[in-house]
Amino acid sequence: MKLIKTLSLFIIFLLLYFLPIFLFKADTSFYNTISKPQYAPPSWLFKVIWPILYAIFSFYLAYHLIYKALAKELILYFLLNYIISFFFIKVFFIDKDFFLSFAVTFCSFISGLFILITTLKDSKRDFLYFLPYVLWTLYASILMANIYLIQ
Repeated sequence: MKLIKTLSLFIIFLLLYFLPIFLFKADTSFYNTISKPQYAPPSWLFKVIWPILYAIFSFYLAYHLIYKALAKELILYFLLNYIISFFFIKVFFIDKDFFLSFAVTFCSFISGLFILITTLKDSKRDFLYFLPYVLWTLYASILMANIYLIQ
């Protein structure tokens, strides 16, 4: 029974992470039309990396809500991270606001850092789940700052 609950929660969390894609109909080809630094990844890479990171978050949340307990502090950081990340597609692809896109990305990095530090207190293994997210959002923050500066 716990396995079914965990799987159900995993799917719910994953769908929540993908909700902005369905709510904000964005022209993702826009990324290919803007000036970018030479180290910018191809657009297809984002479509690979983000689902993996969202799956890690979803699994962690689902598993810990069913089999373990989550500290209120950690729940707050996840919620904050979700709310911040929720608006990236809108501000970047629809509003085309490069500064706000950088701000959202940087705040995602900072909230991810809080998640990373908080999980380190409990488990080094759990810490490793979030290290890729923090590294990716750090890279994305640098990328977005440079996109903003060269436009």
